[in-house]
Amino acid sequence: MLKQAKRPNWFRRVLEAVACVTAAVVISPASAQTLPLTAGDIAKYADTNRWVCLPGRDDVCSRDLQAKQLLADGSSVPVPAWPPATSSQVDCFYIYPTVTLNLIPGNADPYYSDTSAIETATAAQAASFSSTCRVFAPQYRQATIGAYALPEFVRQLYIQVAASDVLAAFDYYLANHNQGRKIVLIGHSQGGEMLIKLLQARFETSAELRGKLLIGILAGIPVNVPVGQKVGGTFGNVPVCTLPGEVGCFIAFGSYAEGANPAPDTRIPTPAGQERVCTNPATLDDVTLSPDARRNGRKLLQGTLLMPAKDSSGFVRDDAQTKSFTRLTGAFSGACTTASDPRMRFLSIREELATTDPRRGIVKMSDTPLDLILQLLIGDNGLHVLDMQFPTQEMVSLVAARSS
Repeated sequence: MLKQAKRPNWFRRVLEAVACVTAAVVISPASAQTLPLTAGDIAKYADTNRWVCLPGRDDVCSRDLQAKQLLADGSSVPVPAWPPATSSQVDCFYIYPTVTLNLIPGNADPYYSDTSAIETATAAQAASFSSTCRVFAPQYRQATIGAYALPEFVRQLYIQVAASDVLAAFDYYLANHNQGRKIVLIGHSQGGEMLIKLLQARFETSAELRGKLLIGILAGIPVNVPVGQKVGGTFGNVPVCTLPGEVGCFIAFGSYAEGANPAPDTRIPTPAGQERVCTNPATLDDVTLSPDARRNGRKLLQGTLLMPAKDSSGFVRDDAQTKSFTRLTGAFSGACTTASDPRMRFLSIREELATTDPRRGIVKMSDTPLDLILQLLIGDNGLHVLDMQFPTQEMVSLVAARSS
């Protein structure tokens, strides 16, 4: 199949923003139903071509990203490659975000189309985890971007098809690859929504699977919990991680620039008495912090990994240094913050670079006229494209700490 025609960056930005915001819906246990699976649905994942990443294979999860560490004097040094953890006793099951920019509502099967956008997203979000776990990343018939313009009950019809693929891939993985290993779940945006479906359909109902779960990372997708509690809301049996080293739980967050005041989703709002989960990957495992500082404290992010500028939807400054993956240490800080609507908790990102630092402004943190127009049309989606990128090292460290 022919590749999609190249679109202007601003047009891609509009499409991706629509997907990011409209994907951000509260998933309730009542919506956990997926299409019935057949043996054939599961068996199709015996075909290795239906996997973006598989352990022991040369793919985007095992290759060196050839990232550059950007330094304060304007120079850069190569980031050493981490050898893939092919013999790890921990598996990471990763689901990529919305990359199908077809304006016609449907479910695109990547098996018969160009997969370059899938591979780019997977490299940016999942490859770093290969140093601590064996990474499995299935293809799935995700809902196209056109489905997000439809009423929610119609969009869910396409989401159910996508989720059925993810469940089939997981069932195949569990039967043929897991072999008793612990499991980490990682997903962003529509990928996070898929993992909510997976957790509800498989882990919520199985104490054995919950015992296998090390941690779930659900980025850029709203997950609700009653205020002051660890379970309830989206999940009845899988708790939020709140303690250093805690396992069998999940973290969730959505990123906005410091000073933002986002509101909960208006189509399916967070119920009264509940709040959107925000777990700061930088503070969760810090044993020196009090429970309040772990929940609300601000801390420097030590391993921000930015994708090449051309793949960042305009969020990464396009210059000579940002043609490849770039890593920054201490350039940003994060803190979970409550908006004026107490139901809305989010990860507040602040740039920490001096005005004379040549790296300052490498990420667009303020609104452009286009952002303001998009907010009027579809709501504020903040720094969603970079949700997984700001705390990359912190999330890898969470997995590594639990792997031992």
